[in-house]
Amino acid sequence: MFYSEGRAYGSFLAPVMESLIEKHGVRLCYLTSDATDPFLNSDDGRIATFYIGRGIAMITAFQNLKAGVLVMTMPDLNMFHIKRSVHPVHYVYLHHSMVSTHMIYREGAFDHFDSILCVGPHQVAETRAWERLRGLPEKRLFEHGYGPLDALLHEAAHRPPRPPLRGDGRRVLLAPSWGAKGILEAHANALVEILLTAGHRVWVRPHPRTRQLAPQALDDLTARFGGHERFIIDEDTTALDALFDAEVMITDWSGVALEFALGLKRPVLFIDVPRKINNPHYQDIEPVPLEVVCREEIGAVLDPNELGRAPAMVETLCQDRGAFTERARRLSAKTVFNVGKSGARGAEIIARLAADA
Repeated sequence: MFYSEGRAYGSFLAPVMESLIEKHGVRLCYLTSDATDPFLNSDDGRIATFYIGRGIAMITAFQNLKAGVLVMTMPDLNMFHIKRSVHPVHYVYLHHSMVSTHMIYREGAFDHFDSILCVGPHQVAETRAWERLRGLPEKRLFEHGYGPLDALLHEAAHRPPRPPLRGDGRRVLLAPSWGAKGILEAHANALVEILLTAGHRVWVRPHPRTRQLAPQALDDLTARFGGHERFIIDEDTTALDALFDAEVMITDWSGVALEFALGLKRPVLFIDVPRKINNPHYQDIEPVPLEVVCREEIGAVLDPNELGRAPAMVETLCQDRGAFTERARRLSAKTVFNVGKSGARGAEIIARLAADA
């Protein structure tokens, strides 16, 4: 059984699901809380799909579900209203970001899973360190990889490169995380105006939670810049066009920076807003979060009080593509398992767990 919070999470689950069906002959049950989830329209008889919403029906379904294995990308199991079933179920967490496990996620976000499909060695080390700190039983940790990265690499190999813009402008993708101190919530209007004035094309791709938590920030951007010929705002994070269009990304603490840098070998400019800390005890374990240590490797960092420097830094990053490509390759090799093969590897793991359940 698989559970998805919404259509934005299908890209994480789909590679494993497809490989289970095609290579292992497995029939699947798929639960979703999104009425627009495309899997609900699937005519594949090997997938039974159910819409369970986000209210009492969802809570009841989780409390009473019967399955050998449940795979999900939603953390915080057993921490709030979503509890483990009263029946024996093996819960598997499949990471929906390449970032570390202990800073941007809530304390205890993964404590109640039985197995975790890890993106890379950093998540293995962090999970084990957290278990030792809290005296938790060891979960089963598997070397999985990252489906969206594989999808970007595959697509990049088949898409022709975009020609440069006429003039001196660059294609800039603004793709921040969500949070009260993030770029969109605190600096969006000023930054977008600076970039547009410099002649750049700006494509804004907000995190899905921004629409839920800070809709006014998005509405303000649209009202102010919606008529500008070089401004696009796109809330569909399932589409890849925004990533492939961009020559450089600007973000804060979003995990999509790693996908962009390692999948497309393109640089990232980080606006140095306060760290996104949802676990106040993240420094109680030794590993430094990957999203902290990698920033200089995959781009450059800009103080939010110096946004006027952004156009010049964008240009510098775009001119240094050769050296950046090599740095991105090295970082990918040491931080991601099974590059290009995560779907097949994930299916092998799930099939084995289901056989043992």
